[in-house]
Amino acid sequence: MKDYLRDYATAAFRFYAQNGMSAEKYKQKLYIEALDEIKKKETQVKDGISKPTEQALIAAEKAVNERISEINDMEAVDKVLAELEARHKKHIIKAIEIVYFKDADKEFTIGDIQDRVHVASTKIPAGERSIYRWLKQARELFSYQRGLRIYKVGSN
Repeated sequence: MKDYLRDYATAAFRFYAQNGMSAEKYKQKLYIEALDEIKKKETQVKDGISKPTEQALIAAEKAVNERISEINDMEAVDKVLAELEARHKKHIIKAIEIVYFKDADKEFTIGDIQDRVHVASTKIPAGERSIYRWLKQARELFSYQRGLRIYKVGSN
């Protein structure tokens, strides 16, 4: 059975790495970008606006809320990394960094994950099966933190 959450969780880890920050910093960045955009529009209409209007603040909050799924994904990755750190599972974090975080702005090509797992197995060091198992654990932990349903074959 295909692990249907694998691609989603992998994409969330890569999105986190692309943005290079915590969920809270990402949320602040979105808010500031929305405020700046609104200020530009208001400045074109009125000269010399210095403080955001209530309407601008509401619009900025709306812009952040429109990206809430991305924020929730990043918060789940934050929690995964914090939990792994607290459990002293730095080897799993290292595997995530090598396999998912490296060149996160580029699309995977055929064989990329396999190649990265091989690299991780030499750098950590650990067997490739262990690396794959750790990545699966991280994805499952992400799915749990994100509140996604995990189905197992033969379970209700």
